[in-house]
Amino acid sequence: MLNRRILLTIILLLSTLSLMVFQSTRKPFRPLPAIQNTIIHILDIFNKTYENIKAPFRTYSVMKEENLRLKKEIAELKLQIQKDEEIRLENKRLKNLLHVKEKGSSVVAIAKVVSSGLRKWPAIILINKGSKDGIKKDMAVRTSDGLVGKVTDVLPEFSRVLLLTDPSFSVSVRIQPSRIEGIVSGKGNGQCILKYILKEEKFEQGQLLVTSGLDGIFPEGIPVGYLDNIEGMDELFVTINVRPVIKINRLEEVMIIK
Repeated sequence: MLNRRILLTIILLLSTLSLMVFQSTRKPFRPLPAIQNTIIHILDIFNKTYENIKAPFRTYSVMKEENLRLKKEIAELKLQIQKDEEIRLENKRLKNLLHVKEKGSSVVAIAKVVSSGLRKWPAIILINKGSKDGIKKDMAVRTSDGLVGKVTDVLPEFSRVLLLTDPSFSVSVRIQPSRIEGIVSGKGNGQCILKYILKEEKFEQGQLLVTSGLDGIFPEGIPVGYLDNIEGMDELFVTINVRPVIKINRLEEVMIIK
């Protein structure tokens, strides 16, 4: 009985010593830091997963912004090209006008058309030159291509021009190849007619009409229009349709001539 108690005591002492040694080699268990470490690990995994999911959308957003920026730059470049083209065409027209001006000293001013089609009847355009620029009533108006009309009203900074297509307009002309003379008037529909041509006169469709200078208003030799088909005839004269040289709806710059 005594030996059993001694043995149990020895076993208990050895177990206690072993537990003490084991505890001395390990850190004590702390539940809060362990939970915090687990949460941090889970959050790290979540953040990495979120970044991986978000990355394609971020790339798409960047590409979309870049695309919009490039579209804006392209639009601005197109506008600049259009402006440059307008300037180039305007310079070309002005050079043509200056070339006509160099041929004689009768050009008073070069003006810009600021309004067209003020009224359908009469057919009038407004130009940005007036009395202060030396413009007077009944002065001839032309482009580098041909006759436009004549000045009817003059203000200090603006003038009104009656177009050759108006029925109240008239100009003395001659058929360039044959020198046959007549009068051109407007028809009110963007076209003109040639009047007072004798029936026996010979002419061909497409022949050019130029101013004769016999009316005392328009200088000689300005292109007016081309002969078209016959409009009508009476016992003595034939009336011929005329296609104006100029394009009425494309007027931008004109010259005013004494």
